[in-house]
Amino acid sequence: MITNELNTGLVNAVREKLPSKDNLANALMDILYIGKEAIYRRLRGEVPFTLTEAAIISRKLGISLDKMIGVSFQDNAVFDMNIVGSNKPLETYYSMLEKQVELFHAVEEDENSEIGTSSNIIPQTLSLNYDMLSKFRLFKWMYQNENIKCKHFDELEIPHKIYNIQKDFVNMTQQMKTTDYIWDNTVFEHVVRDIQFFSEIHLVSEEDKELIKDDLLLLTDELEELAGKGKYETGNDVRIYISNIKFDATYSYVATSNSHISMIRIYSINAITTQDDGMFRSLKEWVQSLKKFSTQISESGEMQRIRFFNEQREIINTL
Repeated sequence: MITNELNTGLVNAVREKLPSKDNLANALMDILYIGKEAIYRRLRGEVPFTLTEAAIISRKLGISLDKMIGVSFQDNAVFDMNIVGSNKPLETYYSMLEKQVELFHAVEEDENSEIGTSSNIIPQTLSLNYDMLSKFRLFKWMYQNENIKCKHFDELEIPHKIYNIQKDFVNMTQQMKTTDYIWDNTVFEHVVRDIQFFSEIHLVSEEDKELIKDDLLLLTDELEELAGKGKYETGNDVRIYISNIKFDATYSYVATSNSHISMIRIYSINAITTQDDGMFRSLKEWVQSLKKFSTQISESGEMQRIRFFNEQREIINTL
């Protein structure tokens, strides 16, 4: 009896996760690499899925095992620690971005896809298109990590494949149908202070500082144009808000027809993520609630938009 209930719970969880156009049996064949008849025996309940098979399905489709077995821990959520390790930082950083690119690629045709971010720094979904700016972000993290030998900005060599995967990441996030950005009004000030600090302690040369500054000014121009249009070049909607209150951290969510992901930024370039539905609802509600403290500068709010970006250029030009 219990085995049948568990088997049914697993099948129902998979049905909820897969797009309606996907054939359940074919999808499970692709995931488990077993024959069609073996899959149908499991779907009919004649043979139960093994624990190993359930774990593989859980990993591939992002379904929590507690949901499969019908157990709900209301006050608990399972988080993935997407931490770039100090042993091979660039390799693990690349792998993390590659995984995220694959995730966005899988849902790029979803008409209900959306991203929301409340951020106290420039979101990486925008800044990773700029090589010197993204290199500084990595350098700052590596310098702070005592287990990584990186003592000067010039010493850091970023492989071309990382610059490429960063640009792929930015491109894939722009395939989402709707994006909400809510920014702390000091998003540029934070990075400018960091750059100035590393310059003053002679870890970033004057020449490199100017190149990073150029990237920041180009990014500012791009964001002002984006805010004016309210759309990416893909035609997908972007809403940008400037908050009148400060944020303690950066919170993000990604929603599609079949999945919910919540992210909280930690340790500069890392994030913890969860697919827990309760956490998703709570985080999305928090992000969206910040709009009542904010001014929309995309499409509308032209005066506020011009003032905001002029202020950011003044801050950047202090470098």
